[in-house]
Amino acid sequence: MSGRAAVIVLGCLVCQLGAGFFYATRVLAPDVIGELGWTRAMWSSAMAPMLLVSSLAQAVIGTLCVRFGVRPVVLVSLSAMLGCFAVLSAMTTLWHFYVAMMLLAVGNAGIGDVVVSSVITQWFRRGRSLALGIALTGSNLGGVVFVQAIAALSAGGSWRSAALSIGIGGVAVIVPFALFAMREPRSGEGAGLEADSPSSGPATALFDVPSLSLAQALRVPAFWVLVYVLFCYSFSQLGMADHLILYLADLGYEATEAGSYLGLTLGAGIASKLGAGLLALRWSARSVLIVNTAMLTASFALVPFARDRELLAAFGILFGVATAARDVLFPLLIAQLFGTRTLAQLYGAIMLAFVPGGVLGPLMLAWTSDALGGYEAGFILCIALDAVALLGLLAVGGRRNTG
Repeated sequence: MSGRAAVIVLGCLVCQLGAGFFYATRVLAPDVIGELGWTRAMWSSAMAPMLLVSSLAQAVIGTLCVRFGVRPVVLVSLSAMLGCFAVLSAMTTLWHFYVAMMLLAVGNAGIGDVVVSSVITQWFRRGRSLALGIALTGSNLGGVVFVQAIAALSAGGSWRSAALSIGIGGVAVIVPFALFAMREPRSGEGAGLEADSPSSGPATALFDVPSLSLAQALRVPAFWVLVYVLFCYSFSQLGMADHLILYLADLGYEATEAGSYLGLTLGAGIASKLGAGLLALRWSARSVLIVNTAMLTASFALVPFARDRELLAAFGILFGVATAARDVLFPLLIAQLFGTRTLAQLYGAIMLAFVPGGVLGPLMLAWTSDALGGYEAGFILCIALDAVALLGLLAVGGRRNTG
């Protein structure tokens, strides 16, 4: 890896720290619900406007990056992040919370997986999966840091001042890297200059296949399998992210201890993304994603036993590894099946599955808690959905099927 390319990876990693802000807001759930008198369903209902705005933002973000470049898009996104925490720290009604989450969605879109994956794939061909794995650890690293920081600040004072402090401090760290260390390759730089050589593994062997347009990809069954798989991941991931703190509070865990277990899942994701990048150098992204989805399914069999701290830790590690590795494996598999030239467009289209999955997951878990007095039925549903996703991946061929 050249020095310039290494700086690009570092810039992408630090900008991705901002994606950890979402997990930090989940730590505030008990305090916000207690102070404002909301139900858990009211808290989780903010996922719907957040993901709607996210889907719209993802639909145009690739075009904006092409027209204006990555840096302006990232800077506007960070401004939206600041707005999110300003509104969050002053909110008194549910619609204030909706506005804060919609601003968070705009911010995440501009520093999220689609943008970072597009930049990395333009800079790397050989070693692309490892570079992508390193860059995408930023969201987990940010989650670990911001979750622990906001839990400590809110435990020692006001959750409102904690939210504002974390937002301002986090953005201040990211801005210099957005300005000076994250950009697309100029003429004479990037993946196109890497010397042609025999591929060292499946991760690179299929990256340079001719790209399919979105219209062509829509006619390929594998495209719709990936849409469903991503729906299941978002249903499970955002559902648990929204309710893990509340679930552990029900079991008697203190807020800081519950936050530490959320931090454990995010910390496991750091090693997971690096590991996924390394594994994808030797095995196909599809094979690794199959194992990964099996781990996600298995993790939900442990969460009902969360009173046992060892089983809770095992759940956190399995769940954290599976949900984080997906960030690396999905763009690799899309590139393997459909080519790299249209990756941002295809990935953005597949990411639309996050809207129904991300809305229904938290709401379903909230409903089971409010109406049934516990989360067990919701956990069983997650197991069933993820098992079907596993079967779908087993049916997808290892190479592109153009139908």
